[in-house]
Amino acid sequence: MRIVVLFALLLFCTQLSFSQKLAKPLPYQIAASPDWAQEMYKPMPNLFVVDSLYNRYYDNHLFVKNYHTQYYKHWRKRAAAHADDNGFVVFPDYQAIAEADRVYRQKQQQHQQAGPRNTEATWTPVGPYYAVQSNGVSGHDQANIYAIDNCAAAPEVMYCGSEPGEVFRSVNGGDFWEPVSLGENFNSGISAIEAHPVNPDVVLAGSFHHIKKSITGGNNWTTVLSGDLGVNEILIHPLDTMIVLAACNAGLYRSVDGGDNWAQVFSNRCYDIKANAGNPAILYLVRNNPAEKICEFLISNDLGGSWTVQSTGWYTSNDPDKNDEGARIGVTPADPNRVYAYLIGQSKDGDMGFIGVLRSDDGGQSWNLPNPPFGGPYSNQHPNLGAINPVEGNYWQGFYNCAIMVSSTNPDMILIGGLNLWRSNDGGATFTPLGGYQGNQIPIHVDMQDFRALGNAYWITTDGGVYRSTDFYQSADNSVRKSNGLRASDYWGFGSGWNEDVLVGGLYHNGNLGYHENYGASTFMNLGGGEAPTGYVNPGFNRKTYFSDVNGCLMPAAIPGQLNYFSFGIDPNESYYAGESSELEFHPDCYNIAFTGKDNQLWKTTDGGGSFTLLHTFGENPNNKVFHIEISRQNPQVMYVAQAFSGSSGRLWKTADGGANWSQLTLPSANNRLIQLALSPLNDQELWIAFVNGADGKKVYKTSDSGANWTNLTTAALNGERVHNIAHIGGSDGSIYAFTDKTVYFRSNTTPDWIPANTGLPDFISTQSARPFYRDGKIRLASYGKGIWESPLIDTLLQPVAKAMVDKLTQTVICQIDSFYFEDYSILNHAGAGWNWTFENGQPATSDQRNPVVYFGQPGTYLVTLTITDGLGQTGADSIYVAVENYDIPSTLQEGFQANFPPTGFSVHSENSGGEWSLNTSTGGYGQSTQCAYFDNYYIDSQGSSDDLRMSLDLAGATQARLVYDIAYTLYGFPYVDTLAILVSTDCGATFEELYRKGGEELATAPATTDYFVPTDEQWRTDTLDLSTYAGNEHIIVAFRNLGRYGNVLYIDNINLQADTIVVDVSEAVDNQISVYPNPVSRNNALHVFHNWPGNTYAVLYDYKGAQIFRESLDSNSQINLAAHSLSPGVYLLGVYGESLMQFFKIAIE
Repeated sequence: MRIVVLFALLLFCTQLSFSQKLAKPLPYQIAASPDWAQEMYKPMPNLFVVDSLYNRYYDNHLFVKNYHTQYYKHWRKRAAAHADDNGFVVFPDYQAIAEADRVYRQKQQQHQQAGPRNTEATWTPVGPYYAVQSNGVSGHDQANIYAIDNCAAAPEVMYCGSEPGEVFRSVNGGDFWEPVSLGENFNSGISAIEAHPVNPDVVLAGSFHHIKKSITGGNNWTTVLSGDLGVNEILIHPLDTMIVLAACNAGLYRSVDGGDNWAQVFSNRCYDIKANAGNPAILYLVRNNPAEKICEFLISNDLGGSWTVQSTGWYTSNDPDKNDEGARIGVTPADPNRVYAYLIGQSKDGDMGFIGVLRSDDGGQSWNLPNPPFGGPYSNQHPNLGAINPVEGNYWQGFYNCAIMVSSTNPDMILIGGLNLWRSNDGGATFTPLGGYQGNQIPIHVDMQDFRALGNAYWITTDGGVYRSTDFYQSADNSVRKSNGLRASDYWGFGSGWNEDVLVGGLYHNGNLGYHENYGASTFMNLGGGEAPTGYVNPGFNRKTYFSDVNGCLMPAAIPGQLNYFSFGIDPNESYYAGESSELEFHPDCYNIAFTGKDNQLWKTTDGGGSFTLLHTFGENPNNKVFHIEISRQNPQVMYVAQAFSGSSGRLWKTADGGANWSQLTLPSANNRLIQLALSPLNDQELWIAFVNGADGKKVYKTSDSGANWTNLTTAALNGERVHNIAHIGGSDGSIYAFTDKTVYFRSNTTPDWIPANTGLPDFISTQSARPFYRDGKIRLASYGKGIWESPLIDTLLQPVAKAMVDKLTQTVICQIDSFYFEDYSILNHAGAGWNWTFENGQPATSDQRNPVVYFGQPGTYLVTLTITDGLGQTGADSIYVAVENYDIPSTLQEGFQANFPPTGFSVHSENSGGEWSLNTSTGGYGQSTQCAYFDNYYIDSQGSSDDLRMSLDLAGATQARLVYDIAYTLYGFPYVDTLAILVSTDCGATFEELYRKGGEELATAPATTDYFVPTDEQWRTDTLDLSTYAGNEHIIVAFRNLGRYGNVLYIDNINLQADTIVVDVSEAVDNQISVYPNPVSRNNALHVFHNWPGNTYAVLYDYKGAQIFRESLDSNSQINLAAHSLSPGVYLLGVYGESLMQFFKIAIE
């Protein structure tokens, strides 16, 4: 079976918890790191300096993920919220965080006391509750769960804790989970959870700053210990449940009253604590020894009151570069004297995160290492159990992925969790990968978190969710996902449908999820990908969605169904950090026209995202990125663009002519680098802006005259919060929502101040972005770590705002006129709504459908009008023009795919298998350009379907003709073999005759590879197809047909038509532009080529069959050494190609 895995190395620990599980490197490692990383690791780093150095470094270095880049990703998100106006970052301590939480809660209470809120606008969770694959089978990408436990006396009652800081409870053994901590703010991930062994309503949950306790099954919580703790494990003693111990970064803590009060036993960093499986009076602990820089093992025989270090046979190292990153303990009732310790870090310089798995057969008194040595060198026999690759993996995630579990029935069977899942059946002597990045025995998400043997079941939590097995994960069928209800998905991107209920988004750790109204309530489909902050929805065809990591995806209309992928021609500016992503902003008249930001440029597509052309460049620095975009519904010639500059400044731009000219608007406040926009659909001069990093009193503004004057809408209600996103409700009386890092606010022209609009939401919710869903009168928000929520719109008395939309504004007719596909893009609640369309000279002339299909029989320009009526009888109207024009079929062709795709006169035809010919912007024929046409068989399994790239040609004046084109392809390997066929039609595509077919090795231009094929300059071939049989036809269609079998990428470039009208003898003058001599020429001599053509020029020699003999670059006076090519005497064709010219010569070689 061929498996293609798209993944991103995953690490992020929300808010503060990255410092809990991901420590700074050692000083010598920092000193050897790039300059941007050294700045980041300083006690008071400067965010602007780090970003500038980071961008400069990766402008000149290939990006490869490593420990520093992962640390940066997590550090950067938190640093953005704590940088001052000059960029200096000072992270708050626990006291400052606690005070900020207190002030926020007090502010919310004051709002509640001031007056009632709109109780009808209550938020409810959308999900994801369920994640499934396209075939309906449970998926593996939903939510990152750090910790899990159950009540031994009532094992059906379970608790788990998520990375974003939520506690979930199940009362049916993990079949379904409900959140029980929505009123709490843990400030970080739930890194440890402990259920009472007898009372299922008692549970303790630990995070970086807190241990909280509930005696009501999670309905109420009390903070019982706080500070900079870094809780790693909590143990309620099974013999005396009044004794509770917590292993923390800040030391070992002990309580003798059930966890209500605590005393610190010692301050060493502690990683794990376990009770002996046969005699729970004996406790085991692993902790850091800072003087020796190693982890040590301790035993207590008095319920944790005193401890003794056990060192016989234990790990030690004298290397000065040794480092301790953590450890976990494994015990088993199958042999209470068997104890395992999984140690991570490095025993010496060059180790890559894994030290070893130690084993004791006498209850921890003495130790041995069954699979030596400590640390590296690693091999298949001595694998690195923590890294992504067991032998050469230079990436691991430290204590973030560190787990061990021992079988309850066989002490020799252990499971180890790092980035991968490993098993040993012989007590740690050998190891086999089961799943993750390595191994495929058990289908499981990468990045292991918590392992628990609970009763007769074995539980594993990962970055993707929860798994349960009763056979110690020996069979794939016995590994069952138990993630239903875990709505802790961490959204980094978010898109929403318009007339169909569609929701998509890129998640941290869990790829892209997509929801469609036909899938079932709260059921989301895994769409693939890594963890890109992405996700966009086409407003005219809502199941057509876009992602930067998996390209376009046509979601199925139901489950089960097929995911069909297609090319998405750009990677927009996207970021994990609030307010630092661009959009895919669609033209309000046409749903195949859209705009997005890439670096400091604004790009435009006219083919639904398949290809993009540059519209405007804002300045010279590509790091000054284009983010938010708004285009006016009232006048689409008007657009606004927000641009972020280095430092704390931003820019706001406006065009009134569709992007030809731009003017900079004056902004009302400093620290305005990140700008969110919301534009009125009725007035192209009425604009709301929000500054993500705006100071108190300077966060949200409004203009009614395109920025000439600004009104400050900020009040004390927004103090202490970052405004991540704003949304204006079209057709309302100035309704605007502000979505912050803590909650949601609302105001309108009739409200004097911002009011909390958060009824039903968690007390603390960091919003990512929001989208109105006018069809159902709702607004949706995606959050960082608490899934998607929805609420009825507060302002329900909306004036409907009509907007007609169509798939194309102009149709260029080659063979026959196609229909126009209209769609309603109105701001309209569909309950009781109606539509009335009129089409000038259209068939039909009128329609009461929401999305009619209309045919215009003759060339011309036609008026289309849409009138809408809502359930209250209110109306709105809009008009657009569409045009039909004939295409002048060319008699010459020189297509290098350097502009729009498909080029004028070309068309793409797909059998809806998920793939189609697209524009590639990274390579071109022989390296002479960076663009060409391609079909991505590597990631798209088109299952042998016929997918065409077609072009029309006029050969009426030709007596002979040939098609010359450049091709690049390589094999993936049998049976994944692709084929290219070329066919010709003389009846406008009704029938085709095949002239060319090559596949596999015959088609290949490079050695076979299982990697994604990107051709070098030398891995191209020029082929020729004789079209002389069709000379005299005034219209033929040539189809390049990909017959894909999930193999590798096929590239086509430089399609040129050679007809007798352009083939000349060298004796003929061609405007003194070029000459070739001598002719005839000896095969052992040189052929001279003189020209005065501008730009890059090259020559290609073909034999009489059209096969390419060689290709050489030319300067203005070149000599081609024919002797180097071992030519036979005969007549050849020499083609000379320039950037805008080409010429062909018959050459007699003697």
